[in-house]
Amino acid sequence: MVEYDKITPLAAPAGHSLTQEPGKWPWENPSRFADPDDAIDFLTDKLDDPKTKEPILKLFLAGISVEEIVNQIAFKGFMTGTYSPDVAELVKPALAMFLIDEAAKVGIQADLFHEKKEDEDISDAGLFEIMKNRNPELYLGMIEAEKKQDRMQISEAKNLKPNLSNSFLQVEEVE
Repeated sequence: MVEYDKITPLAAPAGHSLTQEPGKWPWENPSRFADPDDAIDFLTDKLDDPKTKEPILKLFLAGISVEEIVNQIAFKGFMTGTYSPDVAELVKPALAMFLIDEAAKVGIQADLFHEKKEDEDISDAGLFEIMKNRNPELYLGMIEAEKKQDRMQISEAKNLKPNLSNSFLQVEEVE
């Protein structure tokens, strides 16, 4: 059986994080780069590597916007302690220009911003299809839980059949 992650908004009491040892997470320590210029140099060197550049260019071809890629790179840099949130925001424009230039070099017209369309809301069927491909364990667990619920309802329905053996409905009419 698939086990689920039991993280909920109320899993830990308020202030729980204040009871842990400081510095547990990378972003709680001094960042690697305090100067945005140094951070940009670091990022562009990383993104110039073909192992990194090719997947990003494929994402542009798939319709992912420069804005979305830049936001993810900036957030990951903060999460890993590479730079502070302030530096992450400051490097975004230069990072976007670098990625646009790299896409243009190979003939890709990258979308700058993601514009949400009204009909873009995902249906339940679409959500389950994505889940099936990207998180198969959770998908199979949900299917199994649904089947279990169906079996329980059928079982309950069988147990609720009236017992008519001693009922007045089974008594023969007397003339």
